[in-house]
Amino acid sequence: MTEIREQKVPANGLNFHVRSAGDPTHPAVILLHGFPECGYSWRYQMPFLAAKGFHVLAPDLRGYGFSDAPKAVDAYRQDKLVADVMGILDAFGAERAVVIGHDWGCALAWQVARSEPGRVRAVAGLSVPYPGLGPKAPTEQMRAAFGERFFYQLYFQQPEVPEQELEADVRDFLRRMYHALSGPGMQEKFRAEKPVTGLLDILQPPTGGQPDWMRESDLDVYVERFQHSGLTGPINWYRAMDASWRQQKEDGRERIHPPALFIAGKEDPVIQFAGKALERMPTMMDDLREVVLLDDLGHWIQMEAPEAVNQHLGAFLDSL
Repeated sequence: MTEIREQKVPANGLNFHVRSAGDPTHPAVILLHGFPECGYSWRYQMPFLAAKGFHVLAPDLRGYGFSDAPKAVDAYRQDKLVADVMGILDAFGAERAVVIGHDWGCALAWQVARSEPGRVRAVAGLSVPYPGLGPKAPTEQMRAAFGERFFYQLYFQQPEVPEQELEADVRDFLRRMYHALSGPGMQEKFRAEKPVTGLLDILQPPTGGQPDWMRESDLDVYVERFQHSGLTGPINWYRAMDASWRQQKEDGRERIHPPALFIAGKEDPVIQFAGKALERMPTMMDDLREVVLLDDLGHWIQMEAPEAVNQHLGAFLDSL
């Protein structure tokens, strides 16, 4: 059994709850989770990576779980989140690291590699292709694409409304979310049984029991984290998108230089939505080693198919 240690560390003016495994003298890997997740989402990767000889760090990111959660939207700009990652690595004495991210953590991993290439040994992204810098602010592009149709990221731009909906029953929201974006859940295609006014209207609850990758005891961990943190911090990542885009436009850096890997499930709605970004991604990177699309899998690939994901991560790390 791999020992998983949990501790609070100061970084970038905040305190972060970090799960770690492996020998602290070994090369570092930092795992960045997405929405709505926490460091526990990497439970299947931490023992594997530690056994390969890495010191593995899996923090609850800013706004999540047992880490600090500033209230201001501007506190969730990507440059500040990048500084969090640098601060966490500093706290563990890691000059360089392999950075691996999923969902929002994937977007953050790309930004870390883009803005701090000297500290990134390699980068692996799960689910979210690197799009480069778009010509318009993200919410402007979304409004052009969706018009009056419901899109959760635009819904999240409203103050307080999404928190009131999702915090009313955190367990129900998380159960629906993890099911709906999984491989089996995506086969239901977000059927809405009534006019869509909120996110829960398009998230179907699972008809069977909990899947093996998200047992009831696993769900308990997430419920505890989100009941502690609330959802304002996590949703503020979405509210800060346009400010992040403007900041990235100003600094002018776009290419990703470190060796890179991309993995996603073919049923992932992000892949279905971001096809152009997936096509463009190889032109934005100096050393994209592989793009892996896994059959029949949805959004939560590191949990839905941990053995396959670990196999590809292992081969990528061996190639370094």
